[in-house]
Amino acid sequence: MGIIGLREQTVHGAKSMAEACARHRWNIPADYNVAVDCLDRHTDLRDKPALLYEDDEGRSESYTFGQIGALSRRFANALAGLGIKRGDVVAIHLPQRPETAIAHMALYRIGAIALPISKLFGPDALKYRLTNSAAKAILLEPESVEKLDPIRKDLPELRHVIVAGGKQGGLAFDDLIAKSSEQFTMGPASAEDPILMMYTSGTTGDPKGVLHVARYVLGHNGIDYSYNFLRAGDLYYSPADWAWAGGLLDGLLAIWPYGIPVLAYRSKARFDPDVTFRLLEKHGATVGLYPPTALKSLREIKNPRDKYRQLRLRCIVSGAEPVSPELSRWVSEQLKVEFNQAFGQTEANYFIGNCTALERASLEPLGKAYPGHEVTVVDPQTGTPLKIGETGEIAIRTDDPVVMKEYWKNPSAMKEKFVNGWCVTGDNAHMDDQGYIFFQGRSDDVIKTSGYRVGPAEIEAKIIEHPAVASCAVVGVPDERRGQAIKAFIKLLPGHQSSQQMIEEIQKHVKTRLAAHEYPREFEFLDDFPMTVTGKIRRRDLREREIQRLAAVKAAAR
Repeated sequence: MGIIGLREQTVHGAKSMAEACARHRWNIPADYNVAVDCLDRHTDLRDKPALLYEDDEGRSESYTFGQIGALSRRFANALAGLGIKRGDVVAIHLPQRPETAIAHMALYRIGAIALPISKLFGPDALKYRLTNSAAKAILLEPESVEKLDPIRKDLPELRHVIVAGGKQGGLAFDDLIAKSSEQFTMGPASAEDPILMMYTSGTTGDPKGVLHVARYVLGHNGIDYSYNFLRAGDLYYSPADWAWAGGLLDGLLAIWPYGIPVLAYRSKARFDPDVTFRLLEKHGATVGLYPPTALKSLREIKNPRDKYRQLRLRCIVSGAEPVSPELSRWVSEQLKVEFNQAFGQTEANYFIGNCTALERASLEPLGKAYPGHEVTVVDPQTGTPLKIGETGEIAIRTDDPVVMKEYWKNPSAMKEKFVNGWCVTGDNAHMDDQGYIFFQGRSDDVIKTSGYRVGPAEIEAKIIEHPAVASCAVVGVPDERRGQAIKAFIKLLPGHQSSQQMIEEIQKHVKTRLAAHEYPREFEFLDDFPMTVTGKIRRRDLREREIQRLAAVKAAAR
């Protein structure tokens, strides 16, 4: 099958994005199965590396495509022996490690539904997801067992606890593998088989279970474009957690179908830019996804190419949040790699972005719709496409292969998400006459000040242009005269101190480059931001903190 295989939906040989879009045709087999796509069809790569693994405790391993295939068949037999069957939900509460990848492949062979849950979640978040999904089993690490113990009595559907890297607290993953046969006969498969459930972050109301079917993985043709076309010799690494779409779908599951090996790293510590550069240099990684938060941390290393001279990076992608033009320039000038942006969300992933191999990137927009994906900007209430330049919500056709099947047990939420044949994203933007999408912020992040509606993204992009700023977040805070005032929270690069002069410089820059009503009137300097598990700044937490602070001030003044 080689590096392309089923991937004819990437138009190789096109000379422009327009030509690629015109030539695109989806090729989604009716009997499509993710494990077959990722592993079994690579008959010519059986003895080639599929997964390189390292952790901060000294463990280092390598697995071929053939070995991962065999281990996943063994684990599929083990799960079947425990009574796990087609349509059952199995939670994977694990970080980047071999057992995580093996478990996913095994579940896809059975036709069960994998439920990734981040290691960062505590008992309450774990209980909600296990209860709502009616998960039949969970895979976790020994240190996570204590989170499960106090809630176990409230989980009558949860029958099995499987422990990776230990024996205490449940069935040992290694023992199940060792006792199971390598021969596994798959049942009938369909591109419409439910295979994956991922919960939203719950920024509005309870988290919603997003159910995806098998075609979702095959629909990620944007991966190839965003890496300026994957090629033999590439090695993928991203620090993104495999429990969220950016790590799992934009990484492991989307990369293996191209026959490209993946580097996994498990660390108990927080993201460390020096550790990341060391890994990249040691293993010779060439491509990877780096969310803006990770890029901002990497940016704290001065002259990285002088310190890490053996880097082989050729192309990286960023997503989750828009990348400011200043951060894009740093990637090009300091990392000296090809750089593209990509956009998506849990419900509909990786359908907008750049491919600098086909056309020069513009720094301001998110990019264009990748070939095969019909995208526009709509009125979120009616689903009516808007005119060029008008602001609405980014939307993608509901029959697109990367659009979710449904919200789990939540039909009312589906009515709000699917409008007039469009899946609306909740992200405000406008489109220009060339098809570029310009992001303006989440609908619930819009600031209403002095009668104006202001998106935080463009203000943040201007603030980060200041040479002392590492990262920032802009929110609206209560203001009696303006309704909301614009407040900027700022993290500085090492070696810089906050000052009134810096504040005035930032205010003047925003006033002159954007508009007089868009400059921040209030500032606060932070060492760290509240973050979601997917690496996004939790602006809602910053807003709520300000509301509570102002309420306390008013109460004290009475």
